[in-house]
Amino acid sequence: MPTDFIAHHHPLTDVEILEDGRLRISARTASGQAIDSAWIRYELDNEEYLTALEPAESSAGAQCWRVEIPTNPGAATTYYLFKFICAKRQFCLDAGGVHSRIRSRSFHFKHVQGLQTPQWVWDQVFYQIFPDRFRIGDDVFASISQEPDEDKEQTPLSDWDAIPDPSRGSSEFFGGDLNGVTDALPYLHDELGVSAIYLNPIFASHSNHRYDTDDYSQVEPRLGGEPALLRLREETRARDMRLILDAVVNHTSVHHSWFQQAQAGNEQYRAFYNFNSEGRYAAWKGFESLPKLNYANPEVAAAMYSGDNAILRHWLRPPYAVDGWRLDAVHMLGEGPSAHNNATHMRGMRECVKQEAPQTYLLGEHFFEATEWLQGDQEDGAMNYYGFAHPLRAWLAGLDISGHPGAIDGREFAAWLAEARAAVPCPIQLSQLNLLDTHDTPRFLTLLQGDRDLYKLALGLLFTYSGAPCLYYGDEIGLPGGGDPDCRRPFPWDRERWDIDILNWCKTLIALRKSTPALCRGGHIDLWADTDCYCFARTAKEGSVIIAANRGDAATALLDTRLLGAPGGYWRDLLSGDIFTTDEHTLALSLPSKSVLILLPE
Repeated sequence: MPTDFIAHHHPLTDVEILEDGRLRISARTASGQAIDSAWIRYELDNEEYLTALEPAESSAGAQCWRVEIPTNPGAATTYYLFKFICAKRQFCLDAGGVHSRIRSRSFHFKHVQGLQTPQWVWDQVFYQIFPDRFRIGDDVFASISQEPDEDKEQTPLSDWDAIPDPSRGSSEFFGGDLNGVTDALPYLHDELGVSAIYLNPIFASHSNHRYDTDDYSQVEPRLGGEPALLRLREETRARDMRLILDAVVNHTSVHHSWFQQAQAGNEQYRAFYNFNSEGRYAAWKGFESLPKLNYANPEVAAAMYSGDNAILRHWLRPPYAVDGWRLDAVHMLGEGPSAHNNATHMRGMRECVKQEAPQTYLLGEHFFEATEWLQGDQEDGAMNYYGFAHPLRAWLAGLDISGHPGAIDGREFAAWLAEARAAVPCPIQLSQLNLLDTHDTPRFLTLLQGDRDLYKLALGLLFTYSGAPCLYYGDEIGLPGGGDPDCRRPFPWDRERWDIDILNWCKTLIALRKSTPALCRGGHIDLWADTDCYCFARTAKEGSVIIAANRGDAATALLDTRLLGAPGGYWRDLLSGDIFTTDEHTLALSLPSKSVLILLPE
């Protein structure tokens, strides 16, 4: 890299839906490129059509092209790309960049008719909280907590400063609760700048992680019950913050009343699960404590999402009116003991949730590729392991998600990111939840063996890449941790134990993202990639931002800036204040070792 041909198209701003339903589409090419002909290739009823692009306005650095095409009459999605002929060479611009041939349809730009995504997601900074390990609420609010469930064994709380004990696993409690989350809002919102909270499960359960739900209609008493959730909802709403809950829709616990009645021989509730003739039942990944629900039974679908009083509907209604659902293991739910007809129920969930609250954020948990759930008819976004966290881990830590060796260079990193971006429609790209780590993975700083410079580089990419950034509690203060349960250490509220440099870097990045439209809603242009460096730009009408990352020794990157709309040719690094000047549209960047530069037009 760089490529021989420079072109860009941002479906969010370069596609206009006309009154007759046709699409007016624009693209830009860098000036100085001798283009013999320019075309848009699109498909109607699975057949290829080519229409010539017409040159429109031009600027010092770019030529704009425009065309009108019909939408696909036989399907919701219209696929298209751009083809440019230059000196007997072909250059095709698809959603993954410029290539010398027409690639698979999966890489093409995708316009989905009627696609409605909650655009508020694009502007958020999310913060994931594992409630038992975040903060114990102040005593003044203890009175709103409910009495402990008499059916549950009340184990003594571990010391807040202790490391989680692997031998105790899900039965070890530290005492964090929802009142503690509310008490921390001045830190999260007013100081750090967080605008949306994602809570790991809060419904009644015997475990500390609560992915084994006992009762979907009850907030866990140990967390403060419904009054504590209501207080949190009121306080987040007062700060214009969003709140996302976690729903386990694939399985329940063995303590759930449905399963208890099934075990007692109630045939109605046995049909909620997957019992065989020997009385054994299907369970999530074979864990007998997590019996799998059977969506072939219409009563299960009604209870979970389709009925008027369904669980997913209930918490979207006042007084709680949560803003979204993170759906755990959602790719595994289905009819019978498998994921059979998964897409049918995912579409049903989407339809019912959007009917209840159209702006609800429907977020899927997928440890691996989630493309088929992200085409506009099922999820609004996914926890973006495959399209962000996995490639970042491979590039900076040299590991795959299983902890096996998996090192890649900067070119492979750029290609992986581009492949994942291209696979989904642009509005869903922007709705992906990007993350470094979660309750299910080692802390990223620990994966980097404590390398703070590489960690700050990773944070820089988290807050500038396409999609909504999400910090896992403690990421912003350098909290370490290995695999589960070590990645679930209690948050240390003694500021003497915080890495203030990392905290200040996060504050800077959050403020930059919230004040820069290109980072929230902008397009993406890859500018440079080599062994140790990756440089890209986020583009919007309000201005562009250049992000240049270098994992290795000091290096130089040469960036073509013709499509970035900075007429003065001056770029300022956010952190150092250094000014860089273009020379005939080429920006030569000196990249310090293990660094990320974030450049704004001066």
